[in-house]
Amino acid sequence: MVLFNFEHDLFTHVDTLQHSLGKASDKARVEIRDSLSQLSPILTKQKYLMNDEFSMLDVAIAPLLWRLEHYGIELPKVAAPVLKYRERLFSRPAFISALTPTEKALRK
Repeated sequence: MVLFNFEHDLFTHVDTLQHSLGKASDKARVEIRDSLSQLSPILTKQKYLMNDEFSMLDVAIAPLLWRLEHYGIELPKVAAPVLKYRERLFSRPAFISALTPTEKALRK
C-alpha cells in the first residue's frame, strides 16, 4: 500500500517533469516537494521509511531523491530529515555501485 501511495503521490509527477513544460512541470515540482516534505516526521523517528531497517521502499525512492536537483526540486528546511535520509541511502556501497555513468553525471 505504501508503494502504491509513492507511485500516486510522487512517481506520477516524474513523468510530467520529463514530458511537460511550464505550469504542469511547476505543479509537479511542488507536488513532489510537498510529498517528500511530509516524510520528515517519519524520518525524524526512524532511520529508514518503514523502520530502522533498510527496505524495498527505500530502494524505490532513492532514484527520485538522487534526481531532485536535476528536476529543479529544492526541499524546504523542514525537510532536513529527508536530506539526511537521502545521504544515508547514497552512502550505501550497493547504491553507489548501481549508478550508471549517466546517473552519476546528474549530481556533478
